[in-house]
Amino acid sequence: MGIRWGIIEEEWRKGPWTVEEDKLLIEYVNLHGEGRWNSVARLAGLKRNGKSCRLRWVNYLRPDLKRGQITPYEERIILELHAIWGNRWSTIARSLPGRTDNEIKNYWRTNFKKKFKKSSTENSEKTKVHFLKRQQFQQQQLLNSQIDMKKIMSLFEENENKVPSHVPKQEDMTILYQNNTFQEQEQGGFFYSMINGYANYVPVPDASSNEDIMWDIGLWNLDDFNVNL
Repeated sequence: MGIRWGIIEEEWRKGPWTVEEDKLLIEYVNLHGEGRWNSVARLAGLKRNGKSCRLRWVNYLRPDLKRGQITPYEERIILELHAIWGNRWSTIARSLPGRTDNEIKNYWRTNFKKKFKKSSTENSEKTKVHFLKRQQFQQQQLLNSQIDMKKIMSLFEENENKVPSHVPKQEDMTILYQNNTFQEQEQGGFFYSMINGYANYVPVPDASSNEDIMWDIGLWNLDDFNVNL
């Protein structure tokens, strides 16, 4: 007998179950069904607590238990459901008739826990390496873009320095155009004027031809004089 919080408790039997205890538990469940585990000790004459009776029945004595090793098909289901539910073994066991949550948990820990832990560590390392490589690539791209921009600015400044300091004003360009036009008119004379539409253009005589003109005029006057006589 033991006393805890003022309540008298019986000394529950611990350790492996005997054949006689298994027989008593089977008879009890066949008469009363599952789910009334707290009354097993009193009704079945077992010195086991309710939790111990439930686990013994569910994991070893239940008639629909599936014996033998986990098949490849069951293993695939365990892997798929564990990826969804994690360590919720009771939920996984509902999809595997005849297999208990404890059996599935033990199978997982024996066959996959170390593998998945190693795989998870490797994936973490790969992710870290991938992240560092991507970060280095982005930094290199940024550095290259900065270098290209500096080259562009340098070329732009160099071209600016090559531009002549004096740019002709519009007034200077107009005077230069007029002077060139005047020179061309003098050189082209009458034919230049005809081409440009100046039909009434009269060439301006230069000073060296004045005497010839005056001589021609005098001759014309002399002829007129002789006729009158």
